Amino acid sequence: MLANREPTDPDDETKRYLVKCETCAFEHTVDGRDEATVIGSDHQTETRHDVVAVEVPPSLGRSSY
Repeated sequence: MLANREPTDPDDETKRYLVKCETCAFEHTVDGRDEATVIGSDHQTETRHDVVAVEVPPSLGRSSY
């Protein structure tokens, strides 16, 4: 999922990520890249579905999702 990216940016823990399944309705917004990796990996392990995680732009604000 996110494991093939370069070393973690220190600002990643303050960023929001949308973790979304490409097969089912699973969708979760979380704080930090590490949390996104854990949630995505857990869903992928349980379902064998492909999961993607994308950074949520700060301009959307926390109340938008």
